[in-house]
Amino acid sequence: MTTLSTTRPAGTDGRGPASRRFLALVRAETTILLRNRTAIFTAVAMPFLVGVAFSGMSQDRAGLGVLLTLVLVGTALMFVIYYTMVTSLVGRREQLVLKRMLVGEPTRLEILLAPAVPLWALFAVQSLIAIGGAMALGTPIRHPWALLLALVGGAATWTALAVVSAAYTRTVESAQLTTLPLILISLLLSGFSVPLEWLPEPAARIAHLLPMTPVVDLLTFGYTGAGVDGRIPTAVADVALATGGMMLPLLVWTAASVALGLRRFRWDSRS
Repeated sequence: MTTLSTTRPAGTDGRGPASRRFLALVRAETTILLRNRTAIFTAVAMPFLVGVAFSGMSQDRAGLGVLLTLVLVGTALMFVIYYTMVTSLVGRREQLVLKRMLVGEPTRLEILLAPAVPLWALFAVQSLIAIGGAMALGTPIRHPWALLLALVGGAATWTALAVVSAAYTRTVESAQLTTLPLILISLLLSGFSVPLEWLPEPAARIAHLLPMTPVVDLLTFGYTGAGVDGRIPTAVADVALATGGMMLPLLVWTAASVALGLRRFRWDSRS
């Protein structure tokens, strides 16, 4: 008597190999992104244009390297990952592409993450260019691992925030309005446009809890070794404590946004 095994092969969930399925989605999303000239211009040109606009705010070369890294990484998070991903998810949803994919093999998490992968790659290239440019200007790096934490933590946080924003955005055109508040708040209260020292102490403390400011804090820490309070910790325990304090807001924003985004994301057209 022959029996059928109900055990699923390793690396699958009954829908086919997960890695092969997800890579197929990533390839499709990359092709679509490359065909969208508006999205490519926003993703590639906007961070560098903003970087040039802020380049006159520092007088010395080392300080200019830090400033350009902060601006380029920050604007890349907002425009390359956040805004572009919101418009991508909303556009796919309104065309019922996501709903058709949902009844197929991909899982919900795979569908939502696939558009982010080519954006992560573009963000990584722009970040490496920014850090390389800072090194070319003679900017020393005190904690290279803090720069890596800033890039990885920032990418995760702003990807999760994009899913939440897409859930509450009705059309691609309205994405300019739904993403504007978070972008403006991040531009004004992240520290690279207005020094947080100029703000009242309660406002400065709140600013360090926002989703962009910890990225700026980690990048500054990586270059100068100075923590949020301006002091330079030397003991291993103090360095770990300072790093944990900067990473905690990013972890909270990411976890909360993932939970809310998966719960509230709508797969049917809203227009």
